[in-house]
Amino acid sequence: MINKKDLPLVSLNSMNEVHFEEVVILNTLLEQLQNKVDFDIFSENLQTLLEHMQYHFNSEEKLMRESHYPSLQMHKADHDKVLNQTRYAEMQWRNKKDEDDIREYLEDIIVPWLDQHIKAMDTPMAEFILDAKDI
Repeated sequence: MINKKDLPLVSLNSMNEVHFEEVVILNTLLEQLQNKVDFDIFSENLQTLLEHMQYHFNSEEKLMRESHYPSLQMHKADHDKVLNQTRYAEMQWRNKKDEDDIREYLEDIIVPWLDQHIKAMDTPMAEFILDAKDI
């Protein structure tokens, strides 16, 4: 589980809100695994995570393009990598129905990735965008 208070904040509130939405979805998924929720219900929420990630990444990439962010390609590559990994994990879940595998993916890959991505990629991006608006 991710405590919202532990999530790093960036200087753009709109980005923080999207990150918080993703945390809610992740926490729901982890809670559902703990409570042994029905396969179909969990699968729907896993699909919701994928859809939200796509929205999240598209929104950030649009901001980067509009502000001519110099590290757009590197940032987008990180988005693409984790999105493809999550699609693969979702496919594995649907095929194998292995709760341990999907829990491990969410807890050991996605949760730390989100924290690190916000710190290393989103924070400087948000600062660049704010500085660009001041010009």
